[in-house]
Amino acid sequence: MNATTEEIVNIRAEWLKNNLDETTRVLCRRNGITAETNSNTEIKKSENWGDWKWHLANRLTDKNLSKFLALFPEYRDQEQLLRAYLASYDLGILPLNLLQKNGVRKFLPRLGLTPVPDPYGVQRVHSVVLHEESGKKFYLSTHKPGYASFLPILGSGAGRVFCPVACAGCYRGPQTRFGEPLRLIHDGGGTEEIWIPNPEQQAEWLVEEWNTKPEFSGVYDVLFSGGEPMILPNGVWEKILARMERAKYLKSFRICTGALFLGLPFRFDDEFIQLLVGFRKRTGIQVKLAVHVSHPEHVTPEAVQFARKLIRSGIELLPQCPLEPGVNFWTDDLEKTEVTLRRLNRLLAVVVGTRCYKWILDMQGGISLLPAIKVWRHIHDRHQEESDITRPTSFAVFFPQPEGNLNISYHSLWAMKMSVNRKRGIVTYDIPHPSGTWVTYEERLQEGINDNLEKLAELCK
Repeated sequence: MNATTEEIVNIRAEWLKNNLDETTRVLCRRNGITAETNSNTEIKKSENWGDWKWHLANRLTDKNLSKFLALFPEYRDQEQLLRAYLASYDLGILPLNLLQKNGVRKFLPRLGLTPVPDPYGVQRVHSVVLHEESGKKFYLSTHKPGYASFLPILGSGAGRVFCPVACAGCYRGPQTRFGEPLRLIHDGGGTEEIWIPNPEQQAEWLVEEWNTKPEFSGVYDVLFSGGEPMILPNGVWEKILARMERAKYLKSFRICTGALFLGLPFRFDDEFIQLLVGFRKRTGIQVKLAVHVSHPEHVTPEAVQFARKLIRSGIELLPQCPLEPGVNFWTDDLEKTEVTLRRLNRLLAVVVGTRCYKWILDMQGGISLLPAIKVWRHIHDRHQEESDITRPTSFAVFFPQPEGNLNISYHSLWAMKMSVNRKRGIVTYDIPHPSGTWVTYEERLQEGINDNLEKLAELCK
């Protein structure tokens, strides 16, 4: 991090004054998003704020520990724990996120958190499409049997995945920030390292598999994730899109990204947008962005302006919100949780002009399924205080099982089974799956919250 916090504030203020369009300014003013600035000094380098690569160079990383402790003094008493954490889990907070009093909590270290490896099953042997070449196994995509989507993880071009956004609760943080290799997980828990080809080669091999294997003929959607896919240069995306044009079953093309709302909205430049628009025009394939957003403060003036630009270009936004302890969800304060999530839903609806695509249950622990469904019920299934335009479209619980994931609401409680094991300190839910099977979900026992079956009955009333 080269710039000081004061310099960052001034550079941003000058950029907002000179570059924010009037419609965005009015939308933000009407809905309580701070877009007005008091900068009276001309900052010669204000253009840096609109350069996404400048933001990468000015992240607050583990190399700036003294600055971090000065900005976040609550970690001073835990400095030893923090240093141990940073020894195996890199820190990175983008300049835009440093200026968010509450939204920044998404990026602050969660000390004591041991990531659950592959909670969504993207690396399980039954869910991975591989290509073998010269004795090596190359990762092409994740695809759970029967799914209509391919879910490829894109590498950075060096056989690894990378993400500069650095969400603290990311289960893939050790891979995306510390360079751990991708590993195939076999039945029984054994693993083996697999290789990630460069993105162009990965796309080419994937399309070959797609076009020639009968079992993939029902797949019509692709969702590229990472790491952060938007780190790839426009030239690489141009080559990926060229290969996707040859996918004969493809109808929908999506990119899963944190860039828009989590600190790098400037990455969506005119050249990239035109690549997507041209691809859609030539092929008739729908183009969408699945964009991560977790807190009302992430709906910044910059994000609003670039989101509106994407929407005007005909690119649909699908905001998805992970429910995260201490960020947007407090199991011991559901009223605060509801206020925070309501505010986020409303901003997406009335400022950006979209709605939350899905809430995602945090698989790293700290949130009980029961309070999460209770909050969903109050915000989504009741008409009091909320308009239809703000309601999320689904509540997703992801599972590593081959049957895949669930989109549920509190109605699932009528069929769900629950058991408490105090000796192990866990609560187990058996949830009916549309495939005709039952899936098992376990969470940490929290006394007074998910500790008895009566809690389940209360939610069914």
